[in-house]
Amino acid sequence: MRFLLDENLSHETASFLSDLGHDVKGAGDFGLNGASDEKVGEKALKERRIIITHDLDFGDIFYFSNKRKLGVVVLRLKNQTIESVNYNLAKVLKAGLLERIVFGGGLVVVEENKIRIRRK
Repeated sequence: MRFLLDENLSHETASFLSDLGHDVKGAGDFGLNGASDEKVGEKALKERRIIITHDLDFGDIFYFSNKRKLGVVVLRLKNQTIESVNYNLAKVLKAGLLERIVFGGGLVVVEENKIRIRRK
């Protein structure tokens, strides 16, 4: 899978996902540090990448207002340590839940004890 990590995620999470065989770029790799959610979303659409972010507004602002096929994973975790983020992303990947949003777009909200999927 192809991911674009928002700037609020660690390069260690990028390395973790890359080590699992995924194509991962951070917002900074595209010169998007400090950029608006809209610019990050446009880049993800152009690059055909799923956005992973802690930004709770991202799903509302971009996913729900954008008619195109964007995949967004919002990490709504109380524990936002690198270990917790990586553990929860691994759970989602192992369950095969992201395949549902690769084509056609969708929103996945990940909490410690719950994962919600919304498709357009």
